[in-house]
Amino acid sequence: MVIPMRGAFGSLFFVILILAAVSFSSVSLAATNNLVIADHEIEPVIPASSQHPELKLNGASLRLYYGFVETYIGKLYVENPTTDEKALIEADEYKRMVFKVVMKRISGRRMAKAMYDALQSNLSQEEALSLESRLVMMVDMFDSKLNRGEEGYIEWVPGVGSRIVINDEVKGIIPGKDLNDAIINIWIGENPIGSTFKKHILGLEKYGESKTNSRRGR
Repeated sequence: MVIPMRGAFGSLFFVILILAAVSFSSVSLAATNNLVIADHEIEPVIPASSQHPELKLNGASLRLYYGFVETYIGKLYVENPTTDEKALIEADEYKRMVFKVVMKRISGRRMAKAMYDALQSNLSQEEALSLESRLVMMVDMFDSKLNRGEEGYIEWVPGVGSRIVINDEVKGIIPGKDLNDAIINIWIGENPIGSTFKKHILGLEKYGESKTNSRRGR
């Protein structure tokens, strides 16, 4: 038998139910507010530390090999997000290119070699020659295997160079902003690894909401 609740107690109980429902809705909204790619939630901000200022997500996408093999989630964090690729390249401020592995396992060397090859399509012969020795250094620094869920990143440190980090281990720093510009151009240059991927990284389209090929960072 259901006993109706009357008076002050009934009113209080009703208010509590309403507040609980509102709180639950707020938590659910907050939980789904961040971008999710391949079941991984994308952090909108990297908090400031002694190594760098606060970095904000410019954009993120899923990298596919051969059009269907989900390989890594690419995330670009910068101090001042922008959809202007030229401004993004020219800005002499902290930038972090993150590679979060979503396949079972991948060789860091294989990933770096793929970047090396992609880089060539955005460089003139003269530029490629001037960067060659430093590109070889970069490939050599990607000397660890990465398993699903693990990350590596390349971070431009103004006035210092490109810091290579694999699974929280600093592998080294390579000088020259021209090198870092060339590396970022792999994602957002004239010949990016994927046109949709580029739009996602620039924030022109949000992953999963693209007008065409929405789930694929091609």
